[in-house]
Amino acid sequence: MKEREAWIHLALVKGTGPKLFQTMYREDLSPLDVLAMDKAQLKSLGCNEPLAATLSQVHSNKLSEEAAKTLEWESAQDTHHLVTWLDSDYPSRLKHIASPPPLLMIHGNLEALSLPQVALVGSRYPTQAGQAQAFEFSESLADMGFVITSGLARGVDTYAHKGCLQAGGMTVAVLGTGLNQIYPKQNKRLAEEIVERGALVSEFALSIPAMSGHFPRRNRIVSGLSLGVLVIEATLKSGSLITARQALEQNREVMALPGALSNPQKAGCHYLIRQGAELIETPQQILSCIGPQALEYAQPIGGTQGANSLKDNLKHDHKDEAENNLQPEQVHVLNKMDYDGLAIDEIAVKSRVPIHELTVTLMDLELSGLIRQEQGLYSRI
Repeated sequence: MKEREAWIHLALVKGTGPKLFQTMYREDLSPLDVLAMDKAQLKSLGCNEPLAATLSQVHSNKLSEEAAKTLEWESAQDTHHLVTWLDSDYPSRLKHIASPPPLLMIHGNLEALSLPQVALVGSRYPTQAGQAQAFEFSESLADMGFVITSGLARGVDTYAHKGCLQAGGMTVAVLGTGLNQIYPKQNKRLAEEIVERGALVSEFALSIPAMSGHFPRRNRIVSGLSLGVLVIEATLKSGSLITARQALEQNREVMALPGALSNPQKAGCHYLIRQGAELIETPQQILSCIGPQALEYAQPIGGTQGANSLKDNLKHDHKDEAENNLQPEQVHVLNKMDYDGLAIDEIAVKSRVPIHELTVTLMDLELSGLIRQEQGLYSRI
């Protein structure tokens, strides 16, 4: 058995994880050395009783059925990849977190994992405004040259992936399941689209189903791959706050979108901002936060992604040109509006502009891309 095969063989034994591999690295042991140990030696290495018992029964000269199936999966398609710490393709940002996965399974474009990434995370049950924010921020960031990373969950994750794909960008989805067990099932088609333009990533064996304990583990990879994490919407008990905490521990930029005080889905964002997270109002502010770091990792790969796109956007880190060209009466109306939506009569009261004049002004602002109208409510973008 070769060393890489032994690494994959060991990584797929139930109960092994980053801690064992880090100990192995410190002790200058190969996976073949560990697989040849008896139970007592494994316990002295830090393995608990069940894991030591399991590993002592694993053959060091014969691949397990799981390892054999996984290597067969890798060779089945050019878009199937297994990446270990031993490989040069292992993402450098992820390699330096506290508990990097010993093995990554990747379906799609391997290069996407090493390009500048922004993670977008948030509620599985976002408001309509939250859905729009996830989609639009993702679309804009993809246009700037960032890869968008999220977790393929329903809600904010789904809209973040879709916004990026809409812009023709690359997106990375980190799964809390094996790659053969897409979860939730309604995102199966989305997963297929992601493979075409980015990558699906998992540290779990191919057929592992969704389990609650897997998702915090997944979240550390989402933040670990990224230069920064943007929280779109989150309650105070949201898993997105776990991702934000992990991002802080990994020395990543944490950013959050504020919202209405009455919106419980924004409570987690407000908490993060009080704790020192960057308050974000526009995608351009994200570029200001992490753009210089992104250039260290960017490569000119064509399309809307890569170094050239990021350099161009960093040069133009200023207010939206459309906003700078507004007439005084348009600025006055825009300043009276908010991001949660107002009816036209409410805007008329706040701005003291007659309805017949206000209708024309709102139409001009909408055509300029500065506001949107949904179900009779006008809101800033």
